[in-house]
Amino acid sequence: MTNHKNPAIFLASMKNLEVVKILNTIADILELQEVPFKPQAYRRAALSIESLSEDIREVYRRDELEEIPGVGKAIAEKITELLETGKLSYYEKLKKEIDLDIEELLSVPQLGPRKIKVLYKKLGIKNIKNLEKALEKHKIRALSGFGEKTEQILWEGVQFIKTKPRRFLYFQVQPVVEEIRKRLSSLDIVAKVEVAGSFRRGKETVGDLDFLVVSSKPQQVMNFFVSLPDVKEVLAKGTTKSSIRLSNGLQVDLRVVRAKEFGSAMNYFIGSKEHNVELRKFALSKGYTLSEYGLFTLKGKKWITGRTEQEIYTKLGLQYIPPELRENTGELTAALEGKLPKLIAVNDVKGVFHNHTVWSDGNNSLLEMAQKGEELGLKFISFNDHFGPLGIVHPLTEKRLDSYVREIEKVQKKVGIKVFSGLEIDILKDGTLPLSRKKLQELDVVIASVHLSTKMAEPEMTKRVCQAFENNTINILGHPTDRLLEERPEIALNWGKVFESARNNKVFLEINGSPKRMDLEGLKVKAALEAGCKFSLATDAHDLAHLPFYALALNMARRGWAETKDILNCWSLSKIEKALQK
Repeated sequence: MTNHKNPAIFLASMKNLEVVKILNTIADILELQEVPFKPQAYRRAALSIESLSEDIREVYRRDELEEIPGVGKAIAEKITELLETGKLSYYEKLKKEIDLDIEELLSVPQLGPRKIKVLYKKLGIKNIKNLEKALEKHKIRALSGFGEKTEQILWEGVQFIKTKPRRFLYFQVQPVVEEIRKRLSSLDIVAKVEVAGSFRRGKETVGDLDFLVVSSKPQQVMNFFVSLPDVKEVLAKGTTKSSIRLSNGLQVDLRVVRAKEFGSAMNYFIGSKEHNVELRKFALSKGYTLSEYGLFTLKGKKWITGRTEQEIYTKLGLQYIPPELRENTGELTAALEGKLPKLIAVNDVKGVFHNHTVWSDGNNSLLEMAQKGEELGLKFISFNDHFGPLGIVHPLTEKRLDSYVREIEKVQKKVGIKVFSGLEIDILKDGTLPLSRKKLQELDVVIASVHLSTKMAEPEMTKRVCQAFENNTINILGHPTDRLLEERPEIALNWGKVFESARNNKVFLEINGSPKRMDLEGLKVKAALEAGCKFSLATDAHDLAHLPFYALALNMARRGWAETKDILNCWSLSKIEKALQK
C-alpha cells in the first residue's frame, strides 16, 4: 500500500480469479487433447472475466452471465455450476482423462500443452518429478521438436520452480486484502485495521499477509477471523494472534494490539527485517529501545511513544520513511539528513505509455482505449502495438503500418487527450530492429523489447541491448528484464553497462505495470536512478481494464526512490514531446 490516493482500479474478486484459472486450465487440457476451436473459446471467456469490473457472483445473481463477451450458453452453465456448488464436474472429468498434472507441468517456463503432449506420449511424463528424471538422463533432446537447447531451458525452468519460495503476485492478493479489511472493519468492536508486511511495502510478490487490529475484545475478533469465508485451515488461534490458510494456499496472520502500540506494531510488522534492525540500532544510539510494543527509554524502560509510526520517526529525529523505502538501502541516512525523495504519487501521472489494441494482440480498438484513458482523467495515451517476429498471431507489418498511423490520427480528432503513435518492436539477436530508421522516425514513441532468444549469455545479451540503444530511434526499453513473476527468470544483462548506455543514448527505462511483470523492480530502479537514467511508466495494457495498471508501475517507481523529475509520464506535454524527439 502507498500513502497516496490509489486510482480507480477494480480488484478482481477471489471468485473471479478462481473461475479464470479453471477456464484457462480447461483450455490447456482441450489443447492437449487437440480439440479444435474450444480452447480459444474458453480463453476468451477467461480473459473477459479477468477484465470484469465487478464480482462475477453479482453478474450471476442478475442472470447476465451470457452478456459477458465470449461467454455463451455452455460456458455460462459451467460457471453457474461452479458458483453454486464450488466444483465443476466437466473440469474434474477432463483432469481424469489426461492422467497427468497439467497445472504443475504448465508452471515450467517454455512448456506448453503441445510439448507436454509429446513428453507424455513419448516418455510417459506426468508431472515435474517425471520431467526432472527424464532431463537428468538427457532423454528429451532426442525428441523431435526439442533438442539439446530446449532440454537445457526446461532443466533451468524445473530448477527455477523447485528453488523459488511459494509467493503470490501483488495483484492477486489485492482483492484478498480489501475483502479481509472490509470484513474486519465492519465489526463494531474493531477500532482500527491495517495491513502490514511486504504488501504494505509495495513488493511485487507476497509470501503471506499480516493484519493488525485495535480492539478491546480480541477474542471475539479472533472468532470472527478464523470463520472468514474461504478459510481452508486454521493454523493457529490465540487471544491476540491467529493464522489461517486460504483455499489458494495464502497464509494470513492477524494480531490484535492496544491503541498505544499500534504505530510501533505497524513499524515492526511492515519491515523489512533489515530496515528494522538498523532502526533499532539507531534508537539505541539515541538512548532508546524500540520494539513492536513501543519506543522506550533504555533506563527504566519508560514508554515514550508508539501510537503512530510518524511519532516514532519524529522522536528519533528522522523524517518519516515511507514503507516502500524500508529496505536498508540508505533510507536511514537520508532521513537523518532530511534528504528523502518526494516520491511520485498517482496524481503526478499525466498519462500512460505502452498500450496494445486489436491492431496486434489487444482486445479493444484504438478509439475505445483512448476514450477509456480520457475517462480515467489521463492527459495522454501512447499506442505501441507489436511489430516484429515475436510469435503472436497478428503483429503489425510494414504494409499495415501506414494504415495504423492514419487510424491513430483519426482517433486523435475524436478525443480530448493527446494520442501518441508508436510501436513495441523486437530487438533482434544482433541488436538491430526489423524496421527502417526512416519508418521509425515517423512515429512518436518507439518502444524496443527483447521477446525472442532470451537465453543468450550475459555478454552477448548486453551487447545486443546496448547496440539497439545506439539506434537513436528508440525512446524506451520495454520490460527491461523480460521476467514473468513466478514463471520466468529475467534475462542476463550487465546492468551497469545497460544503465550507462541508456543514459548516454537518452533511452528511457520502462517500469512496466503488468501484474506478471512489474519490471523494473524497485532496487534496479534505484540503481538506474543513481546511474543517471530516466524512466517511463507503462501499463502494457491489452484491454480497457488494464489501463489503471500504472498504479502497479508506480509501486516500483516509489520503491526505487523516483521523483517526478525522473519519470517521463509526470512531465508537461510539451516537455514529453521534446524528450521523445530523436
